[in-house]
Amino acid sequence: MSQTITQLQQLTSFLLQSLKGAIHTNNLDAWQERGTLIISGEDKGQDGYAVAKWKHTAVIAIEDFPHRKVNPYNLLAMVSAFLIDSDWPRDEYGLDDPEIDIDVVSKDNATVLIDVQLIDDIELIPADNGPVLFNDARYYVSLAPISIAEDVDVNIKGQS
Repeated sequence: MSQTITQLQQLTSFLLQSLKGAIHTNNLDAWQERGTLIISGEDKGQDGYAVAKWKHTAVIAIEDFPHRKVNPYNLLAMVSAFLIDSDWPRDEYGLDDPEIDIDVVSKDNATVLIDVQLIDDIELIPADNGPVLFNDARYYVSLAPISIAEDVDVNIKGQS
């Protein structure tokens, strides 16, 4: 049973890969705070449900950021480019633009705090031993499968 990867995990992974060699993995920490649960209950078909969206502020802290080796504007561009490329519905959910605080600790290193509003889907899939009881059945959290037609037959009456 696979869990979904959160947007924060995606962004953090992207930054670690983009900054590989410039920062150590253990110098980057990330967490979620100040969240709002937006209840939905949408039936996704095949017994899957979108029960909510989790709108939150994600915080990414980078210690020992080598601001003289890596131009901090590169980091700002990385965050911006990732959010644009991700195609997440930021405007639709009123997500604020990221706030970034750079605290120069020494002539070579800085601590960078990135606050970015993100929104994750919370969807349920049926499972006999799932931890979530919903509609008198057991579920686990994942992305609900969606059937997409591979072929479509169209018959138009009156045309030969």
